[in-house]
Amino acid sequence: MTATPQSQLTDVTRTVTTAREGHVVSLAQTFEVHPEELWSALTIGSHLEVWFGRASGEVVEGGHYELPDMETRGTVLAAEEPRRLLLTWEFGKSSNGMELLVEPVEQEQSETAGESGTAAQPVATRFTLRHTVPADAHWQTFGPAATGCGWDAAMYALALHLEDPSTDLLPRLSLFAASPEGAEFTRATAHAWFEAHVASGADKKPARKASVRTAAFYLGEEPELS
Repeated sequence: MTATPQSQLTDVTRTVTTAREGHVVSLAQTFEVHPEELWSALTIGSHLEVWFGRASGEVVEGGHYELPDMETRGTVLAAEEPRRLLLTWEFGKSSNGMELLVEPVEQEQSETAGESGTAAQPVATRFTLRHTVPADAHWQTFGPAATGCGWDAAMYALALHLEDPSTDLLPRLSLFAASPEGAEFTRATAHAWFEAHVASGADKKPARKASVRTAAFYLGEEPELS
């Protein structure tokens, strides 16, 4: 099934939890690919540059990476190919934690058996991204959407990339981000993070204001707070 902005709203599972370091903003989505294919999309620079942005570095424990288009860099704390990456995510003077999990999904056997007499197993892999951010003034102002909306856009790009890895998606995604449809996607994902925030135990009114501020920031608008 072709990924769309509308399908992404329900295909992605969003959660917010509390951690010793602050808050964990988590997104998870299942893709119809082998774990190795998903791992390559996440870790090979020539793959990343067509859907996420330029990347360089070594995906080994103790290795360093850089994402120049995002002015982000970091260190690989753990690399368990093709299952798990633990990274630092460093932007400016801030350093957050990031965990990427790639897990095969057990599928039920189809009712129709193949020639061998055994049912074919569909291929599916669950990708989970966990970004730990501090409980600071930025969190109080913008909440989980500040981190989550950006990763929602990346998950959409990843879904499109896995459907057709040969396509250079960045020009298309840039046009989408500047379109009315892209603006609606930003507002919708900000609202989805409001719901995840409330589900985690946050008060509705400040959580709502935080999500509205975030959407307005991404879109270059004045937030309409009421």
